[in-house]
Amino acid sequence: MGSKNEYTWIKKYYDSDCMLSLQQASVSKAPSGKSQEKEEKFELKYFERLNIPVLSIGKIKELIKLDIKNTLIAWEKNRNVEKQCFRIIGPAGVGKTAICLQIAKEMSEETDKEFDIIMVKSPVLSRDDFIIPFPVVDDGNTNFKMLYSDFVPQGKDSFGLFVIDEFSRGDHSLQQLMWQVQNEYAVHRYYFPKGWFVITVDNPDDSEYSMDTLEDAAGLRRQLHIYTEVSVADFLKYAIEYEFHPYVIEFIQTHPDYLYDFESQKVGAVYANPASYEKLSDHLWKFELSGGIRSRYFEVESLAAGLLNVSMTRLFMDFVKEIKVINPKDIFYKYDKIRPKILKLVKAGDNAKLGEVMVGFCTFLTSSRPSYDKEQLENISKFLIDAPIDTAAMFVTQIDCFGRPSEEFKYMTGIHSKLMKSSEEYKKKFYEAIVECGNKE
Repeated sequence: MGSKNEYTWIKKYYDSDCMLSLQQASVSKAPSGKSQEKEEKFELKYFERLNIPVLSIGKIKELIKLDIKNTLIAWEKNRNVEKQCFRIIGPAGVGKTAICLQIAKEMSEETDKEFDIIMVKSPVLSRDDFIIPFPVVDDGNTNFKMLYSDFVPQGKDSFGLFVIDEFSRGDHSLQQLMWQVQNEYAVHRYYFPKGWFVITVDNPDDSEYSMDTLEDAAGLRRQLHIYTEVSVADFLKYAIEYEFHPYVIEFIQTHPDYLYDFESQKVGAVYANPASYEKLSDHLWKFELSGGIRSRYFEVESLAAGLLNVSMTRLFMDFVKEIKVINPKDIFYKYDKIRPKILKLVKAGDNAKLGEVMVGFCTFLTSSRPSYDKEQLENISKFLIDAPIDTAAMFVTQIDCFGRPSEEFKYMTGIHSKLMKSSEEYKKKFYEAIVECGNKE
């Protein structure tokens, strides 16, 4: 049974048609003294040690784009503001490098500037890949001039992003040179064109990663540091936009917790992550376009296991073969057909599985935002009424991660508003049932 605070929050949410902060509503309980003491013994994570903001990858992309646009506008209005060097920190495979490519592409589309991109892979380069002393003999005297490589931006009036990928895994001499790039937008005595912006991409200096970070107060001040978290919503938005294979999209919509396998990563095993699912999608499309997937399950499974690991691949293949999986699409489009499976879980008291199904359903709705008519609204209503009240309440609490102006928030509240007007059963058995439970606590 949910807490009184949780049901009170849900009632306020529905009564006002706006989202209240879960923190203000005190939905989560403070940890007990014992668990808090145990937690303090754990080593702080890198972003906690740096005390920096944590944002989704999509939010970081929009923030950097906004800053670059604001800088360009300020220059056009004769305000000589400084450029900002950003450092994006986050788990491997979460999409840090991908958004740098997206930023360059979208800046070209959204401004009157053509943005190029230079990507520096720190672990495989050295200082000599950027500048090389070249002897020049003049009147018998030998002097040295610096040759600058193709990694150095050219063109006085050009625009672009200079991205230092895996900065902290480069050797120390390269890191020192890149510090000059971050601080002065220059290599030796050569200054970058004014329209070039610098982004550094790093993994966190946590136990899961092998890092060689040169870090002190002077180094930290050179950049604006932001940590990116794993975001299912951002991954699905990207996957849908770039037409990932439907199996990958539907698998993550159904099992959002499988997007990033942190437990396998901690023990040094191959682990599922957004980048590995993108590669898996490419493999699936290759099979799809070369005779089909169903006749090649063994080959698909073998390739997937090398990207996700064997355990996660078994779950994925079970999903592909439709073994004991309740697909969120089926709830939305043909609930009557899969209703016996839901009722069986309710009868068995399998709240964990029901919770997983509800999270998957909400993820499907917010990521795909499918069009609906009376039939789909009735399917949603039946599902929420059939589910135990604690599970049904998750339909509301899942929305808290979306801001009120967002399309996801408007979509979900739009469904609720229409059901409140059109379905007395929904109003009494779902909404009023939640309110009543709150009053009984």
